Amino acid sequence: MKIFLMLLAALILAVPAPGRAASFSDLGNTGLINRPEDWGAVNTHDPSLVRGDDGRWYVFSTDASAGDIHRCGVQVRVSDDLTHWEYLGAAFDDYETTCAEEIAAARLNPSKHDGLWAPDVVKVGDQWRMYYSASTFGSSRSVIGMAVSGSLTGPWEDKGIVIRSDAGASAKPNAIDPCIFTDPSGKQYMTWGSFFGGIWLTALDENGFAEGEPVRIAGFRGCRAEGSYLIWLPQTEYYYLFVSYGSLLEDYNIRVGRSRTIEGPYLDANGRQMTDLVAANESRIGVKLMGGYQLQHDNGTSLGIKAPGHCSVAVDGERLWLCHHTRTQKLADWWFAMQIRPMMLSADGWPLVMPMSYQGETFEPVTELPEGAYNLIRHETDSNKAPKVSERITLKDGRLDDRGSCALEDGRVNLTLDGVCYDGVALWQTDDERGGRVMSISAISGEGECIWLGEETIHEEETSR
Repeated sequence: MKIFLMLLAALILAVPAPGRAASFSDLGNTGLINRPEDWGAVNTHDPSLVRGDDGRWYVFSTDASAGDIHRCGVQVRVSDDLTHWEYLGAAFDDYETTCAEEIAAARLNPSKHDGLWAPDVVKVGDQWRMYYSASTFGSSRSVIGMAVSGSLTGPWEDKGIVIRSDAGASAKPNAIDPCIFTDPSGKQYMTWGSFFGGIWLTALDENGFAEGEPVRIAGFRGCRAEGSYLIWLPQTEYYYLFVSYGSLLEDYNIRVGRSRTIEGPYLDANGRQMTDLVAANESRIGVKLMGGYQLQHDNGTSLGIKAPGHCSVAVDGERLWLCHHTRTQKLADWWFAMQIRPMMLSADGWPLVMPMSYQGETFEPVTELPEGAYNLIRHETDSNKAPKVSERITLKDGRLDDRGSCALEDGRVNLTLDGVCYDGVALWQTDDERGGRVMSISAISGEGECIWLGEETIHEEETSR
């Protein structure tokens, strides 16, 4: 009985306090499994971030959860501040009936909880349109369907199949992972696709269905690319194509290419075309923004980030938010959660993902880089299964040990490391796992290699300067 009571107490302690939704740091707490009301950002896979008419943030995501206890029909969450998330349940009350045509076309078995994958939501006039995938793991027999609603909280009315693909179509697009994009003229497009035939772009008609012939914009037969997301930035006049490479369980990593025209070519920092991507040259094409990593804090308790990917990007005025799911280096693969990270731009207009997830910090200009020890992460260019483990490096008098220099000039970070020059940005952030403020630096080399530096010292006082 004593052992039972101890286990029960541990289970209770594992559940977040009432009113506090779970976040990345709560992964591994078994008390969450049967408490959807406490999930918060936990159990969020393939998240699509969108801002509602009410000013609140919503995330739509794949039907997946630890313990597989979710109700299928696209998970929905809401937040006022991008940090505290409330799980609202499924978008469809009865997805088996509502999406019966799509389920049948993809030959799903609803009783096995195949569910719906990777939704994306967009506002068109007074109507919200949700695009979603129906498929089975490892198959190209898939469909993308669409549902509409007057509100992000539903009810949703299914409108049928937008695109379908057949099994064994290795050189043709697989109908999963839709991203809906509106160009500056108001014309709408959809990107989609995966391992089988690469990433494709198609125009949409005024009713939201595909029109014309699709165009391949990244990858090809056998490439490990999926989860595309497309944005356009007026300050750079570039289209940016974000893609996840690798296995969602092992070496997922987020990459980007950019183009002056929507149909491409999308190029990386070395001028390589994303359409040239095949399995053999995966590590050489696309700017790798982040992959799996492990911070070596003194206490050794860092969960680490494993296989971050399937991102969406919210353009919120001058702010850019990268929303992605991640697993950990230390827990079973069925533990996953959503993270939202600030994203800034290099002097040359390349996205720079910040080392820590957003936890409500201000974005006041940094005027001084604190001296002391930093954790250095070199993301390099490979799709890494083993984490990129942080190195300890010290900033003092503008020098990074005997390996280079780091200085803040006109609000930008000019950094040299091992003979390579980097352009970057600095931001005060909250440490994901230890709490407290740290200085974060994200930088990119001229060849498109990204590095992070995160201050080792925790500042308990307010550090937005």
